[in-house]
Amino acid sequence: MVQTTKIRIKSLPFPQTSFQSTRRQWRIAFALDTGGIPDEGGQEGINGNNSNLNATRLGRIVTAGGRQLLEKLNLARRNFPMKIFLLLLGFYTANALATILGQTGDWDVLVAGIVVAAIEGIGMLMYRKPPSQSSGRLKSFVMMVNYWKAGVCLGLFVDAFKLGS
Repeated sequence: MVQTTKIRIKSLPFPQTSFQSTRRQWRIAFALDTGGIPDEGGQEGINGNNSNLNATRLGRIVTAGGRQLLEKLNLARRNFPMKIFLLLLGFYTANALATILGQTGDWDVLVAGIVVAAIEGIGMLMYRKPPSQSSGRLKSFVMMVNYWKAGVCLGLFVDAFKLGS
């Protein structure tokens, strides 16, 4: 007769990623911010016992994905009015460049070259590998200028459709 032994393997919790902060900060409550999922899920199963969403690997993946999504949504809320303002300012800048400087037709090539160089320069600053000693203020400034750049690109895209119709 062969004896079988059951071995239970406990899985370790997910390691803390770089975007998660260990410090507690006061912040405004957000509608999607659930504050994490409790251990028992807060719901009863069909048979009356508590179902644990974190009991399976898929459940842990879904929970971690939900937390990451909420974290990204909360991060996108930061400086939201300034981001919208810079996007609209870039849209206005593109309309001004296309209408005022493009009226005579003499400045078209020069303005197009400057705009392309500015857009590529901002993209290079935004998407390069981070240097070892980067200040948070410079990174924040480049991110805000990137929103202006997105507005300029959107404005030029809309103007191209206006000219094509």
